Amino acid sequence: VLNAGLADLSLAVIPSVGNFVCFDLGQDALPIYQALLMQGVIVRPIGVYGLPQHLRVSVGTPEENRVFLDALGRVLIP
Repeated sequence: VLNAGLADLSLAVIPSVGNFVCFDLGQDALPIYQALLMQGVIVRPIGVYGLPQHLRVSVGTPEENRVFLDALGRVLIP
């Protein structure tokens, strides 16, 4: 569901077998990170790993994933 939701927002996902997903925003991730944080959604920027346009989000419950995807959609498509 999380990967599909990110794909619906036209965001590229880095394949993962862990409990988190990294995705490419195609733009500087810090403003998106800050906007999500203001909505109470906690993700991690991963610019320190050489990926300044990417964020990492933990896989949550279906409800948590929906809240995240809704918030991300509001930030990306105001």
